[in-house]
Amino acid sequence: MEPQVGWKQEFLKTQQQIHEATGMAFNRIEHIGSTSINGIKAKPMIDIALGVDDIHHVSVELLKSLKSIQFYRLQVVLENEVVLAKFLDNGKLDTKTHIIHLVEYDGQKWNDFLSFRDQLNNSESLAKEYEALKLSYLLTGNGDMNDYTLYKEEFVKRIVGRTNITDS
Repeated sequence: MEPQVGWKQEFLKTQQQIHEATGMAFNRIEHIGSTSINGIKAKPMIDIALGVDDIHHVSVELLKSLKSIQFYRLQVVLENEVVLAKFLDNGKLDTKTHIIHLVEYDGQKWNDFLSFRDQLNNSESLAKEYEALKLSYLLTGNGDMNDYTLYKEEFVKRIVGRTNITDS
């Protein structure tokens, strides 16, 4: 849970692997999520935004290339997003170590992800407020990922300056 200096290096290593496996440009592979925010506590899971031209026509080749480096598509249904994960190599597929958010490059979700990360990295007080919000959920929440996402949603909406973050 403590901030780790290794998170950035782990992202850069993974970014290189994704680039080599898929041929995607580096500027379409961005580190997002709590591990991309300097100095805050986070779950040891690297979130990555991968920008594609059209989220409704993701190539089978791209998904196969990602699978070749152990990223598996999750059965999560999100509007204008495909989610993949890499798991701890324990054979149970229960501990995610990396999450890919496949979204349209330079689309609304892409821009929201980067805006949120950049604003928190540019404001220590916002970063600490977000960290406190996440920690308070750990103390009071039920551990359900959907509840956790909803718990953070108002803060995220306020930062990206929109009323409905799932709009496209």
